[in-house]
Amino acid sequence: MQPVVSVIVTCDYQSGTEGGWNDLRATLSGLAQQDFQEPAEFLLVESTKLAPEIPPDLNNILPALRIVVAPESAAGKLKDAGVRAASADLVALLDGDCVAAPGWLSRFVELMRRHPEVTAVSGKTVYGTNRLLDRAMALSSRSFLDKGRTAPTRHLTVNNFGVRRAVWLAHPFPANGGAHMSRLETEPILRDGGRFLFDPKLRVEHRYDGWSTEKAIRQSLGYGVIRARRIDPRLPYAWMARLGYFSIPLFVAARILHTWWNCLRGARRYGVAWYELPAVFFLAAAACAIEIPGMILAVRGKPLDKTEFR
Repeated sequence: MQPVVSVIVTCDYQSGTEGGWNDLRATLSGLAQQDFQEPAEFLLVESTKLAPEIPPDLNNILPALRIVVAPESAAGKLKDAGVRAASADLVALLDGDCVAAPGWLSRFVELMRRHPEVTAVSGKTVYGTNRLLDRAMALSSRSFLDKGRTAPTRHLTVNNFGVRRAVWLAHPFPANGGAHMSRLETEPILRDGGRFLFDPKLRVEHRYDGWSTEKAIRQSLGYGVIRARRIDPRLPYAWMARLGYFSIPLFVAARILHTWWNCLRGARRYGVAWYELPAVFFLAAAACAIEIPGMILAVRGKPLDKTEFR
């Protein structure tokens, strides 16, 4: 039967490592436990280089899984390849280190049917344990588009979202894009009249190993903040990226203040008590400061070579 939805899984972090494959196993286990009762297809997209290393037991976890091999290795291009290979008009995309809640897929299809005017829907991301660090960093990093309810947004959480296939095909990931530069993909969709939603019931649990994970994320994120705005001068605050080194303290200060505001308004939804907020503010500021080396490389026009993201 023609699938109602195509689910595309890609891996963008620690790809090809034992830890990365274990994360992927958890992701596929989550998909195998979905409560969706209609026809669906599941695609794992991997590069030509790493495809021969895919563990053979993955189909035991999710028997319907189909492997799609792509010549590119960048995560955005793997998503492109998955959307091209998909059979359904609705496409849900999930990173291979995220475990979806059982109702994730049903909720996505329900929302897209209920809102035919909507182009794409993003979901909520939390981290795996109840440690203060995990709750604090999920709040500071993931709550920027979370209003606690189904609501319009200008962002997509590229680790956990769904889109209408025709729209993504019309706006493939740009050749000069990279990790943490999703605005290069989403802003052209918005300029063409696209509409995005956020829904907290589209919930996934993201693998999180503490400060080592945060360091890797933030350096790549800092690079993308400036690099994306140098590529596309129409992005919000692109004028700041043209200020050279002077742009770095401006971006860091703006990101700290914005993060603190998000923490204030979203603390309860991420399990953070009011008396924990001072510690959260400190951790959020420290995380934003870790972005500085990546920003420096972007200002210098150099690539971000030492990263586990692709």
